[in-house]
Amino acid sequence: MAFEVSLTTDSKKPENLTQSENVSFADLGEFSSLGQYIMECPDAKLTMKSKLFLKDLLKLTGLEISFGVMEPNNKWPFAHRHKNNEELYLVLSGNGVMEADGKEYDLKEGSVMRVAPAAVRRLSSGDRGLTYICIQTRKDSLEGYTMTDAEIL
Repeated sequence: MAFEVSLTTDSKKPENLTQSENVSFADLGEFSSLGQYIMECPDAKLTMKSKLFLKDLLKLTGLEISFGVMEPNNKWPFAHRHKNNEELYLVLSGNGVMEADGKEYDLKEGSVMRVAPAAVRRLSSGDRGLTYICIQTRKDSLEGYTMTDAEIL
């Protein structure tokens, strides 16, 4: 199965989407409106409210980024792990708990957390809900960064 995801017909749509050879651009709206995005994965029979993946939207080739908004006191419907990709979670607002390999990590605005591919993880929101960014990339793929990869022109 492909497990491809796409925006549903009822979902909010990004504005000003433009693509060129070297640039992809979209206006997603204010962070407070991220909960209006709805994605579906027909192969998994899964609809994800308040979730937006950017890989296909922006034609990303080296990473996946998603925005997630969880209502208060909610829990992902499943635990999961990855074959190759590590994830970085950046908490924008709210609170919650990430369970990873049987240990619980309290999350709040400003928390950052890396989770290795093999770690089994499951996210829960707290009493204030949870808004986060998840960045996913292949483990051990970073060969250059910041100024080691930049050319000053």
